[in-house]
Amino acid sequence: MIKKIILGILAFGIGFGIALYTESFFREIIQDIFKWSTSDKIKFVGKNIYIFSDKTYCIALGIMPLILTLENLNKKPTEFLKNGIICLMVFGISLIGISAIDANIKVVECTACDDGIRKLHWNGINYGLIIGSSAIISIIPSLIRIIKRTKKASVQQHI
Repeated sequence: MIKKIILGILAFGIGFGIALYTESFFREIIQDIFKWSTSDKIKFVGKNIYIFSDKTYCIALGIMPLILTLENLNKKPTEFLKNGIICLMVFGISLIGISAIDANIKVVECTACDDGIRKLHWNGINYGLIIGSSAIISIIPSLIRIIKRTKKASVQQHI
């Protein structure tokens, strides 16, 4: 039990640290997705300045490796790697999907745009919500496996 707690805290700390370190990287990726998915119908204006990171983003990226580690604690390294790759793939796909949907909604809702091009401030995107939602979606397969394993163990205890 103590091993789980220590590994859980360590995994959360690593995820939180990764979140702080990769914030500008993900901001740029999301901005590129906004441009790409709308065929350059979004133009960013103003200064690209951000001071404080979104707490949702940091906590969600901390929870992601925590759940992944706890779910794969007693599994072989190859199984852990496979589940980690699945988690990252789901994260990437959901990041692209959520960003593209949000970008296209912003273009569609603009009624007074010049030539259909939406001018959007650099901070007009909720980066924390996009990345946080993607992180939460990416751990759903691990959560499902944890729930199934817990139900199976409780059924076996009652028999």
